[in-house]
Amino acid sequence: MLQHAQSQKFTVAVLADIHGNLAALRAVLADLATQSYDQLVIAGDLVMNGPHPKETLDCIRTLQVPTLFGETDRAVVEANRENALAYWTAEQIGTTGIAYLETLSFSQSIMPPQDASPENELLIVHATPTNVAAFLVLEPNSLDTRCATPTSEAEASDLLGETHPRLILHGHVHYASSGYVGNQQVVSIGAVGFPFDANPQAAYALVTWNGSRWEVIHRRVSYDYESVIAAVAHSGQPRADTIAHRLRTARWCPPLS
Repeated sequence: MLQHAQSQKFTVAVLADIHGNLAALRAVLADLATQSYDQLVIAGDLVMNGPHPKETLDCIRTLQVPTLFGETDRAVVEANRENALAYWTAEQIGTTGIAYLETLSFSQSIMPPQDASPENELLIVHATPTNVAAFLVLEPNSLDTRCATPTSEAEASDLLGETHPRLILHGHVHYASSGYVGNQQVVSIGAVGFPFDANPQAAYALVTWNGSRWEVIHRRVSYDYESVIAAVAHSGQPRADTIAHRLRTARWCPPLS
């Protein structure tokens, strides 16, 4: 149940990269019910890769909170047989689910209560403010040498575009990180359904305005990921072995070149 934060404080709970992992989502929501917060935002990649895309989407829709689309959600909307996993996911969620994905926003802007200063804006996106599929790496994932090269300052600036919030929060890279592009802080929050930091626990973040700045707290939540791996094996979805391996190891690095 949503609870109101203390006076002058304003807390936003942010979830991203659920990827059809209903068990992880339920575990995070149960943990979130023990926290004090004012608003919940879901930052994309909702249904593809996990074994329960329809049930996950149904759960998300019942929350009735601001929800963004990620690049895999776009892939599901545009699915054809050449992308077997996106096509399978689209079949699972049906036309009603696809129609819902088409309504989702690209970003969510939040201003602190009683403070309309543009520099104090919190901007939540799936990947970057300009591109839903681009990888912005300011603090590399040390688990894989392919992830060891940060985004150049010029490219990072281009990916932020004309936005000037004090804090940009995103998912997409599936691990928690923090860095600066000029004077703008950019924080990734990790993944609910598919963490890639060698820790299989579900991840989300609480972002609190303390009266003068935003503070980010990362939370991890245990859940029975082995049961999800078993569900993947019996789901009939394409690439089940690869997905099961990523769930168990909580490791993967995207091609960044």
